Amino acid sequence: MIIGIGIDIVNIERIEKLMGRWGDHFLGRVYTEREISRCRRQSRPPECFAIRFAAKEAFLKAIGSGLRNGIQWTDIEVENDPAGKPLLSLHRRAKEILQTRRIERTFLTLSHDRPFAVAHVLLEGKDDESCNR
Repeated sequence: MIIGIGIDIVNIERIEKLMGRWGDHFLGRVYTEREISRCRRQSRPPECFAIRFAAKEAFLKAIGSGLRNGIQWTDIEVENDPAGKPLLSLHRRAKEILQTRRIERTFLTLSHDRPFAVAHVLLEGKDDESCNR
């Protein structure tokens, strides 16, 4: 059963400006060390950071609570499997919320075409009335 869906679009130039203005302070607040390391190795780091920002926002929309309930940006991490497929890796409070709401699987798709990056998240779980609350 689909528990939640979320989509987000980000202007890559907005992320570039945040990076320019706040630098490592912005990056450390929003991204995990692995995400920062991965994006810095890319030929176009702003696209990499922007698409991950969109994925985090899409996840927050899918769970329906945003950054409330104690979730931090770094509780949501975008990784890639060996073939390059994007995956959500959830930590701390985000992981607890998945367990509480009986969400069993997350699906993530990403795309970018300058000036935009877009992400879509789908959450799947048990067919249970308590999941929709």
